[in-house]
Amino acid sequence: MKKKVISVSVVILFSIFLWGSVTLSGDFITTIKVPVQLIDLPQNYTTGLLSNKEVFIRIRAKGWEFAKLNIGGNIDFSISARRKVGKQRTDLRNEIENNNWLTSNFHIIEIAPTFIDFEVDKILTKKVVVRQNMKVEFAQGYGVASEITITPKEVEISGPFSVIEKIDTILTEFKEFSNVSEKFSSELSIAELKGINIDTKVCLIEFDVQKIVDKSFDEIIVELRDVPPSKELVLFPSKISVVLKGGISKIGRLTNDSIKAHVDFWQVLRSSGETIEPVIIIPNNTNLIDVRPKKLEFVIKQY
Repeated sequence: MKKKVISVSVVILFSIFLWGSVTLSGDFITTIKVPVQLIDLPQNYTTGLLSNKEVFIRIRAKGWEFAKLNIGGNIDFSISARRKVGKQRTDLRNEIENNNWLTSNFHIIEIAPTFIDFEVDKILTKKVVVRQNMKVEFAQGYGVASEITITPKEVEISGPFSVIEKIDTILTEFKEFSNVSEKFSSELSIAELKGINIDTKVCLIEFDVQKIVDKSFDEIIVELRDVPPSKELVLFPSKISVVLKGGISKIGRLTNDSIKAHVDFWQVLRSSGETIEPVIIIPNNTNLIDVRPKKLEFVIKQY
């Protein structure tokens, strides 16, 4: 019984092989999509603008040839730049000789597009600023309490001059974080740009997270600036109250001296009304919630 089962299995496998052989020996017509690659580039030059990044080739060949093509892995349609720089145009029929995988066993029926325009551009290398691209949702009552630091701050990129000269910043990959309530530290991948080389793949993003609270600071003296010797500027009132919001540790260490308020004489002189808003300078990583009073009355005296 066992020998009979083995014999039947051999017959089935042989039949499948025979069927496949007969099938693959026939002619087939198919269209394949192949990415374009420039070859024979001058030293220190690279691919710039490319009118088509892929070409479509309609081919007739034996099934075996298509099978070998699939087994061979990734293929490109190579176009020679002929060591020249600048803008060029080529007929894709003239580039077949640069693609050894298109052997005489393949009959090319059509290539689309017929022509491709491309530019051979000088390689430019420069440093650009890294920007974070993330969404952070904090736990209720928490928020950012420090500067957001990115390490490294800059990365070096290189590629076609016409592309690189327009890039000033590069983003991280987008990522979301939720329910954050403590110091944040995470490595994020730097987003890839096609055709651009980046010397660093990841960056570290850090910032402090604290409970966010409000605090009022009263009796803040409003400084008078640029008052001429022959003039006197009098404010009513001359002191204000300020409400700030920020991390509990940060806010807790602040005093009245941490907050500056001033009024410029010439700003007052240009004012068309009888009141002026003081300029408020607050510590980093805090938010101004309220100023009382928001506007001050003034009198200018002449001596």
